[in-house]
Amino acid sequence: MSTTVSRLAKTTLFALFWANFLNFFDRQVLAALAPILKGYWQLSDYQVGLLATGFEITYALAPVPVAILADRWLRRRVVALAVALWSGAMVLTGVAWSYAALLVGRAGLGLGEASYGPSALAWLSDLFPPNHRSRAVGIHDLALMLGSAAGYALGGVLGTALGWRPVFFLAAVPGFILAIIIWSFPEPPRGQSDREALGVGRPAPAAPDAGQASLPLLPTLGELLRIPTLLITYTVAVLINLATAGVIYWLPSYAVRAYGLGEDQVGLLIGGITVVIGGAGVLVGGVVADRLLSRTPAARLLVISSSYTLGLPLAMAAVFAPSMALFVMLATGAVFLFTFFFPCVAPLVHQVTRPELRATAMGLYLFAAHILGNALAPPLIGWLSDQTGDLRQGIAVALLLALVGALIGFWGTRFVGRDTQRMLDRLEARHQKG
Repeated sequence: MSTTVSRLAKTTLFALFWANFLNFFDRQVLAALAPILKGYWQLSDYQVGLLATGFEITYALAPVPVAILADRWLRRRVVALAVALWSGAMVLTGVAWSYAALLVGRAGLGLGEASYGPSALAWLSDLFPPNHRSRAVGIHDLALMLGSAAGYALGGVLGTALGWRPVFFLAAVPGFILAIIIWSFPEPPRGQSDREALGVGRPAPAAPDAGQASLPLLPTLGELLRIPTLLITYTVAVLINLATAGVIYWLPSYAVRAYGLGEDQVGLLIGGITVVIGGAGVLVGGVVADRLLSRTPAARLLVISSSYTLGLPLAMAAVFAPSMALFVMLATGAVFLFTFFFPCVAPLVHQVTRPELRATAMGLYLFAAHILGNALAPPLIGWLSDQTGDLRQGIAVALLLALVGALIGFWGTRFVGRDTQRMLDRLEARHQKG
């Protein structure tokens, strides 16, 4: 199996690292500013939660059609346009003149950011050999932690100092610059790293935007939905995202209410935990999954399920912690374990999917995880908070759903080896016919 990582792979990963940083910085700024926006617009918790739903609905609906385009066109162009689009949406949010305009701005952000992930991750899978992918995605998703932390910290601090509108304007500028840079990057033919790992050489010469013998839409979806590992992964992701998306969104508000901190203090505290502990979890999770892959093809699904099973008791205890010190200690352990998920999920999806369909497979993942998970979680927790007068009750209910997801993941590990071998057999058979 190939272990060589090219200079092009490293350079592309560096650029996509910063794109992903902006992706999550722009996303989490709103969570940090939620207490300020609540007061400015006189919103209920339910309305604050709906701002996340506006983002999540477009984030869930856009990936499949955009990913189908990415599987037929140059991924770098899709990525560059996505970064430019979500930066424009940040500008629109900054000039919002009503609550409805805020919703539209967040929906635009969801459209742009949904267009990024499937294309970027499929691009990385063609650059990095299979036994390096979780580490590559771990580095890429370290930007998720850093961007989220910066969004929490700077959103709260700058929002307190300058007001909420300038924060959105400042966040938009670097995205436009990065979009121009990414547009100029080269990219390899689809499946290059898999063929090299199999020792069957490079694919036959073809322009990477030449269509790659793409299947029509319905046969494509039918092929993907007949892969048991994908169905298990999508189910696990829905339940885990119901928990984590809701907790992430409401965590600043919870800390303000439970411990009497200011928005700027909460941003710095949660940002610090996210960047240090979450970043460590992403990197460690990627290394663990890649090393365990030599022992079992189900390594990535095992890592996901095990980390959530171990982390959920810590998260539940943190929500009901009587002191801020105990809350920080317990939340730190939970965040470390929960972030093992990020470097595992895309390589797991790609592991059982042929290269020509990987962006589409990730698009389906995002659709399922966000329309059924992320979009529902913030308003659901907000509604439970409004009904019970206790934000902790809603967070606890969401966390229990992640445990169900972890148990389903353990059960689904039986399918991964078979599905992986089927993909590799198809890839080798195509090469022999070629």
